[in-house]
Amino acid sequence: MLARTLPGGGQPPFAAMPWRPCVHLAMFAHRVRDLECGLYVLVRDARDEDALRASFRDSFVWKRPEELPGGTPLFLLAAGDYRRHAMSVSCTQEIASHGAFALGMIARYRETLEESGPWFYRRLHWEAGAVGQVLYLEAEAAKLRATGIGCFFDDAMHEQFGLADDRFQTIYHFTVGAPVEDPRLATMEAYAVR
Repeated sequence: MLARTLPGGGQPPFAAMPWRPCVHLAMFAHRVRDLECGLYVLVRDARDEDALRASFRDSFVWKRPEELPGGTPLFLLAAGDYRRHAMSVSCTQEIASHGAFALGMIARYRETLEESGPWFYRRLHWEAGAVGQVLYLEAEAAKLRATGIGCFFDDAMHEQFGLADDRFQTIYHFTVGAPVEDPRLATMEAYAVR
C-alpha cells in the first residue's frame, strides 16, 4: 500500500506532477500485520533522507523492517504504542488511534517555497491530495477504509518527530483501518429519475 504512494516510473497520478516529490509520510503504526508498532517514516524522495534524519529527533533508530518488499524506503524510528500520541496530534480524534495506522504528510517546506515561491504552497497540497487518493484506493482494494484528517495540531506533530523549524512542515493527516459503520449517518434512496 505504501509502495504505491512512491513516485517514479511515470505512473499516474504522480506522473502529472512535474516537480520533485516534496511530501513524505510520518507514520504511527498501530495494527499492521508483521510490522512492529511504532513511529515510522516513508521517505518518498531519497534526496531528502539526510535532511529528514538531521531534522527528526536524534534518538530515532532509522531501522528498515526486514518484512518489507524490496526497496520500500520505510524506516522504523521508535518502537512502541503511539496510539494516544496519534490521537492527540489529530485533534483528539479516535480515528487516528483505532485503525491500522495514521500518518502526517510532511512536506519539504522552507527550501521548496524559497526556490519556487509562495505560490508553490498550493502544489504541496496537490501532492498530499494525490498521495491521499492513492491511499483511499489501496485501502479499498485491501477491504479496509481510509479517511483524511483535516484537523491536526502541527506543533504537537512536529514535537513528536523532533522537528524544530520549518524545514519540513506537516500539511495533512490521514488514517487507514477497518470500516466502522456510524449509526448517526443515514443512507437514503436516490431521487427518482423522471
